Amino acid sequence: MNPEDERAGSMLAQESAPPGANLLALSLRYRLEDRPPPIASFLFGLQHVLIMFTAMIASPLVIGSLLNLPPDLRGSMMTGVMLGCGVGSLISALGFFWIGGRLPLVLGAYVIYIAPVVAIAKSESLAAASAALIIGGLVLLTFSPAISKMRALFPPLVVGTLLVVTGESLIKVAANIAFGVNTQYFGNPLTFIYLVGSIVLIVAINVLAKGTTKSLSIFLAVVCIYLVSILIGLTNVKAIADAPWLRLPRLVPYGLAWPSLGAIATIIIYYFVTAIYTLSITLALCKMLGIDASENRVRGAVAADGFGSLIATLFGGVPIVSYDQNVGAISLTGVGSRFVVASAGVLLIVMALIPKIGLAIGIMPTFVLGGTLIFMFGMIVVVGVSILTESLRSQRDLLIVAASVALSTTVSFASPAVFDVLLPSVRLLASDGIIIGTVTAVLLNLALPKSRVAQALRNTD
Repeated sequence: MNPEDERAGSMLAQESAPPGANLLALSLRYRLEDRPPPIASFLFGLQHVLIMFTAMIASPLVIGSLLNLPPDLRGSMMTGVMLGCGVGSLISALGFFWIGGRLPLVLGAYVIYIAPVVAIAKSESLAAASAALIIGGLVLLTFSPAISKMRALFPPLVVGTLLVVTGESLIKVAANIAFGVNTQYFGNPLTFIYLVGSIVLIVAINVLAKGTTKSLSIFLAVVCIYLVSILIGLTNVKAIADAPWLRLPRLVPYGLAWPSLGAIATIIIYYFVTAIYTLSITLALCKMLGIDASENRVRGAVAADGFGSLIATLFGGVPIVSYDQNVGAISLTGVGSRFVVASAGVLLIVMALIPKIGLAIGIMPTFVLGGTLIFMFGMIVVVGVSILTESLRSQRDLLIVAASVALSTTVSFASPAVFDVLLPSVRLLASDGIIIGTVTAVLLNLALPKSRVAQALRNTD
């Protein structure tokens, strides 16, 4: 291990806000280096797990269904994902030499990998897809220092814009979850009741409660609505009794086969797309927490994605990425301690090994979480707007934000059929509002220097 990397790791854990930093005014009950009491830390960690669980299990469930995998391989894929998310979150929060940004970043499976994994598995084999994913994780881990140097492309103007388009795009996803789209609950009046009830509960707890109870508003709201779902018969608790107590992870459960160069190139491109996403979320989180977004910290966050993805794919899962919804939870609850996320990582590892625990959360109807997700994604938008209020200084800045939000919104709310004319590999990226909004903001920020825009505006007067 390079001594410089060891020193960088120890320095990251001690970093604080630089003198004179212009910090976003978030009311944090627990800051980055604070250590909540053990019970509170466990509950805060469980709150993070509840927030990300539905999104985390979506990828292995969909891939298993599309490939018609037998139950044992579906179980291996789920175990691999939870194990990778747990280890990745733990390393991301606490750090391991130069890996990990020492930040409260929760890692989870990203649905963007579903299409390429299924395509490679069908055209070559699942063993080849698994090998390509492992290679991609190694490449990301190796090139994380180069990616961290791109942070200069993400000034506060771009970061604020990214948060706005991210929250807006995710609200659409959360709305589909809340209304039970593509499930048996679609059109059921209960979905409206749960949606409004969740938001009312979160607001009420935040207004009426104090201290730890207030910081647990998401957890308490989810527990309340989960209990109601059990009482009215929406949740099959018998499934928990039928689940095994222990499931040991299997190393490369699908075997390994050398993938084609096209498969490797495709997976690596997707890894780098998600790495840019992690970079931008890391910069936004650092600003929220009032700490310096140093190159070492960004490098560590991207490397943690690569390390966690490597663990997940070695044990049959899919690649993982730093989750934005959990960043939204920090802005709502005021719990920014990295040790809380470490607790969430430990919980995820335990859930990977003890299926009964994971199933206790997994059997919750997805629409039950819809209102909570909508509220948190709204908080992401609010944080983005707060950053933009400090960054909008000229007509040039307004043009960048307007163009990015407009294109992102158009893509997010357009019918999926609009993108059918594009090649499959292009379609996945072009139909993602977050990616389109981020790319637009970065490119316009580079292409429209302040002096040039100011001169153009004067010429029109």
